[in-house]
Amino acid sequence: MSYNPNYNHNQDQPPFVKVVYSTVKVNGKTELVPMELYADGTLKPCLPY
Repeated sequence: MSYNPNYNHNQDQPPFVKVVYSTVKVNGKTELVPMELYADGTLKPCLPY
């Protein structure tokens, strides 16, 4: 199954570019949090997380 980033594209939202990861420290451990990067530079958390 191939992934189509425009499958659920909302016309009010810039196009999805890729998933990037942000590092977050939780209880002394470093975790990677997946974030959705959009063409205008905005980041949104990948759900569910």
